Amino acid sequence: MDFLSKEHICQIEKLESLWNNLRGLSDMATEFGINDIFQDNGAKIMQQLIYLNFQNLPGREGNDAIDKNGVEWEMKSINTATSAQGFSTNHHLNHVILAKYRKVPWSFSIYKGIELLDMYVMPPIILEPIFQKWETKLETQAHINNPKIPVKFVRENGTQVYPLDYQNPMSPCTITNDFL
Repeated sequence: MDFLSKEHICQIEKLESLWNNLRGLSDMATEFGINDIFQDNGAKIMQQLIYLNFQNLPGREGNDAIDKNGVEWEMKSINTATSAQGFSTNHHLNHVILAKYRKVPWSFSIYKGIELLDMYVMPPIILEPIFQKWETKLETQAHINNPKIPVKFVRENGTQVYPLDYQNPMSPCTITNDFL
């Protein structure tokens, strides 16, 4: 296709129309403290925050979100359209980070591309078998490079909260707060 040919102009017009729709999404994201929906999964994080009814905790350090009861949460997501088999955790997981992980509930969002397939929540006590394996490894090394939480483990042990069940709603807060 030639530059500014009829086909090229058609593509530009389609892009501009779709991009205008993204502006509304971007404006909504700023209400959640997300400045760029294309950076660090910003749009997906906003989507998760809304479905879970959480508020964003800004910054790259610490927990990711806070619920209506003031409980902080660790949030993880995965794109099954890639080769990933587990949820990434921390590139330098050590005893300090593991101790932090044991104190908060977790949410896990499973995507295929940009489509949210399902979401699960889990109190840290359910993750304890995984944490114990990591702790054993940390006895012989200073840190573990990005250990994974398997999708299969999450689906088998977590409580599914999405797709939303409008007939029998389950707040993530009530599911996990009993275990904290």
